[in-house]
Amino acid sequence: MRSCISFVGLLAIGNCNQISRRNTRTNDIRKNFRRRSTESPYRDRSEFQDCFLDCYSNHPAIQIRGGSISKSTTQINLSATATMASIFAGSLGGAIGVGVSYPFDTLSTKAQVSTGKGEIPLDFVRNIGRIWKSEGVRGFFEGVVVTMIGQAVIKAIQFAVNEITFLWLQRNYTIIRSDLMKMAIAGTLAGLLSSFVVSPVELVKIRMQAQSKLNMNKEDDDACALPLVYNNEIDCARWIVRNEGWSALLFHGLGITIIREIPSFALYFVAYGLLARSALADLLGGNAAPLLFGAMAGWAMWIPTYPIDIVKTIVQVQTKEKGRKKETLNSRQITAKMYRTGGIRAFFDGLEPKLARAAVKHAVTFWVYEVLMSLLRPRNGYTY
Repeated sequence: MRSCISFVGLLAIGNCNQISRRNTRTNDIRKNFRRRSTESPYRDRSEFQDCFLDCYSNHPAIQIRGGSISKSTTQINLSATATMASIFAGSLGGAIGVGVSYPFDTLSTKAQVSTGKGEIPLDFVRNIGRIWKSEGVRGFFEGVVVTMIGQAVIKAIQFAVNEITFLWLQRNYTIIRSDLMKMAIAGTLAGLLSSFVVSPVELVKIRMQAQSKLNMNKEDDDACALPLVYNNEIDCARWIVRNEGWSALLFHGLGITIIREIPSFALYFVAYGLLARSALADLLGGNAAPLLFGAMAGWAMWIPTYPIDIVKTIVQVQTKEKGRKKETLNSRQITAKMYRTGGIRAFFDGLEPKLARAAVKHAVTFWVYEVLMSLLRPRNGYTY
């Protein structure tokens, strides 16, 4: 234990020294930029860009995940090529990441649905055995196709919005000096905008994952009971549109999704950004660092927001058929019911498989993203 503490202490000291040196260099760069701005006012926008590039081209904080600065026609790398590279890398990384980690997501969803029905959820091993016995391998991958396609779109939005926003803040809002604040703002915006795709994709995913569990109680009047077994994701989406309407497909659970996504992705990108700038990044190297940092960023986003996620799952698994008077519970009512029946512990049912899924998914996502970005857009210096 002492050796572990000593090792962490050495890393912290090394990181503090590294940050101190970077802050000193940053302050020198800013002073140089202000001095040149005062001595020679800019006649037009191009002169401002030239001065900015001369002063900041070696500043590591700006070179975020391949966002290198060069004296090209785009000046700061917000070009269509850079954006497309980020979209492609993010979408492929997201699709692969969610595919390899999907069984863990299924286990977590089934545990969450059991909690919503007031049942005692099975532990991790028993849950695996039940799915294997009743559904086989296929049971672990119900809804995986639409989720992989959806995650390709979602991650493309999140990574592109995050990178572009961060670079835009660096360029236009020099009044915000803290890179940590810029990372948080960029991550917040990425989470907000992606929520409008996340909500319908996860609605179909949750219904597909929960159906075999709930189908046994399909004659029950419980709001969580599903009426049938869907053949596939398209069949599930069609049923929702036909029986609940387009508004249900697009907006059922959107509010709670936004509440979850905003803090999640602020924490996600901040955690990865800080780790990527730490002394540990140099120690691990370019291949191992994205794997470890991606896993840790996944935990950073899920542990604080998991209680919101379990409420969201229960909200979206409820059916709201047109013409039927069956009442559904809102987020506040679900929260109160969960607390009455299970206390604080109920808000963390299914956390173990969710953390396992987060580690695998986000490690793979960031590794694929970083590898593709290094191929699609050469970079130098630090990354974010």
